[in-house]
Amino acid sequence: MRTLAAALAVLLVPLAARADILPDGHKGVKLSLHVDAEVPAGKALVLANTFEGGTLIVPGTDQPISWHPFGGEMQLRLIAAADAEAIKTAAANLDRDKSKPLIAAGAECAPPFAGVRTIVDTSPAVEVRWTYRASFTGSKCSAELVKQEYLDAAGRAVPAPPPPGEPKPTNAPLADSANAPPTPAPAPSEPAPVKAAEAPPTKAAAPESASGCDLGGSAAGGLAGLALLGLRRRRRA
Repeated sequence: MRTLAAALAVLLVPLAARADILPDGHKGVKLSLHVDAEVPAGKALVLANTFEGGTLIVPGTDQPISWHPFGGEMQLRLIAAADAEAIKTAAANLDRDKSKPLIAAGAECAPPFAGVRTIVDTSPAVEVRWTYRASFTGSKCSAELVKQEYLDAAGRAVPAPPPPGEPKPTNAPLADSANAPPTPAPAPSEPAPVKAAEAPPTKAAAPESASGCDLGGSAAGGLAGLALLGLRRRRRA
């Protein structure tokens, strides 16, 4: 069992180291829990899903706790005092498989909550503390979250740091051509005015012959000219 616990510890440390790479502008913080309660005889309080698997709670104290997201959200539970020593031993060996069923058998006191790993480095806070007030009725447990505080190095409460902002896209998304609205068709242009048909050019008059006759005249005019020419020739003879 101790060999298995040691192997788990060796495997868990590199995983935690890789997950704890701080983003730019952030820093790590410590965690603590304070529970005001009068636990009934034969019972004990435990905080489930801490880094060790389960952490036994000492009421009325500011108790340091350790948490990692791989373990899931933490939860305050009421268990049998007879199981407390076994849970403590399992936590020391990081034997989560052994402590998990013992913790799960206990009564839930409050809803689960996530721890805090990093905050913006401009905050003076170095620690986050949850304060609960628990009450009991028989084997049932009820715990109320009184406050969640951010504390500076002197233990004074400081304003809660702003939540980390989401990265802004560097480039605007390209439009989906399939879903893009159709490009409107250009407006039809006005038809060009139609020019009036030009009159055909006037045919030039036929030139007159040397005899003074119109060579382009009618056939009757041509015959009359030939007859006149023959008459003149007979007179000369």
